[in-house]
Amino acid sequence: MKFLLLPLLGLGGFAAASTARAAPPMPPAFADLAAKLLPSVVSVASTDPVTDNGDGQDDGDNDGSKATGGLKPTGAADTSGSVLPPPKAEEALGAGFVIDPAGYIVTNNHVIDGATSVTVTFQDGTILPAQVVGRDRRGDLAVLKVDAGHPLPAVQFGDSTKLRVGDWVLAIGNPYGLAGSTSAGIVSALHRNIGEDKYDDFIQTDATINRGNSGGPLFDVTGHVIGVDSAIYSPSGGSVGIGFAIPSAMVQPITESLKTTGDIKRGWLGVSSQDVTPEIQKLLALPDTSGALIGGVAKNGPAAGVLKPGDVLVALNGVPITDPRSLFIRTAEIPAGQTANAVLWRDGSKQTASLTVQVPPPDQKPQTVQPVAAANMQIGAVGIAVSATSDQDGAQVLSVDQNGPAAKAGVVADDVIQAVGAQTVTSADDLRDSLKTISGSPQKVATLLVSGDDSTGDDPGPRWLAVAVK
Repeated sequence: MKFLLLPLLGLGGFAAASTARAAPPMPPAFADLAAKLLPSVVSVASTDPVTDNGDGQDDGDNDGSKATGGLKPTGAADTSGSVLPPPKAEEALGAGFVIDPAGYIVTNNHVIDGATSVTVTFQDGTILPAQVVGRDRRGDLAVLKVDAGHPLPAVQFGDSTKLRVGDWVLAIGNPYGLAGSTSAGIVSALHRNIGEDKYDDFIQTDATINRGNSGGPLFDVTGHVIGVDSAIYSPSGGSVGIGFAIPSAMVQPITESLKTTGDIKRGWLGVSSQDVTPEIQKLLALPDTSGALIGGVAKNGPAAGVLKPGDVLVALNGVPITDPRSLFIRTAEIPAGQTANAVLWRDGSKQTASLTVQVPPPDQKPQTVQPVAAANMQIGAVGIAVSATSDQDGAQVLSVDQNGPAAKAGVVADDVIQAVGAQTVTSADDLRDSLKTISGSPQKVATLLVSGDDSTGDDPGPRWLAVAVK
């Protein structure tokens, strides 16, 4: 499967169906909307010097994964005599859109990456040099600034979290250098992860996206920007109706930060989380398996004293949290310093909490557990041996019966068991006693909070495992 980042993104057509009886809703009339929006959309051209390899051929670095509008070097100049060829340059073509009448423009970072000069062209033919105000390489976004000498027509961001599959969208861009190209389609899917970066959360659309439309806006039917066209799936290099746009929920806070400070500080909650399995759902009496189960909370982090292991986050700032990845993405969309309102399940009831998102510490590294030489305690109920005396917070696992319940649940040697359900484990005796109680119950399943880095989140930490107890 081949995904292409494009300094060019286009738009596709739509088909309308009607019946002899009750006509279904027709596609919106986009003409007036396009006329209103086109002045705010620009073509972006960036020039990047290219090292002359002497043979006039492409050096192989440009494989199409980052489009250049087809404007590749065409070959070396005649070097006979004493005339030296001028330096070659490669021009990348993309799109962008004005977000502030003062001249601030949003585009993709890969459109201007490595460029020594950037120019933007407006619908009326005006060409202006642009300065790069700031860029976010991980989010593939950049903010440019032009001085037009007068206020520019700007567009507003919409709320991409309110999008539904099937909603109509309009894309405007610069495919293959054809400035002002407009096309329409629908939202094909949401929250697509195409493996470009850990922050992938793309809107998928069948609006035609081609090379040269990268950085162009994806509008909803009210004319608000709900995405930035950035990539396509294409076996051939052209549009096949599978395009991807960065949602405005991520674009807006990033570009605002780039515009005001030139930098971006993504939010951090200081938690590790994992999926809610059907076993965990049953044990915690949850209505479904949606949400992010908190396994660990960083000391002195934003969530310290607010969240605790065993909580299940189901919404953040009004946006549903369906799994650990969505929690990670939603947190990254919140600039550091802002307050986030969380909805969570705790002890069988739905509760709310407020957290002030922070910048992650620079030295965030997975914690490691060092093996210790100590007498062990056999706990046959789950098939493990733990250290009878340990300096770890909890019961350190020394060995695991590969055919036992703990191994089947994912417990490995050197893990540290920190809790059994709501009961904190501070020693091997605590663990043994808690499991003994569960062994005598009808349910015979323990939820263990186990240290390790098999969790998903912004801070690797403990994970919850459902373990059968003999």
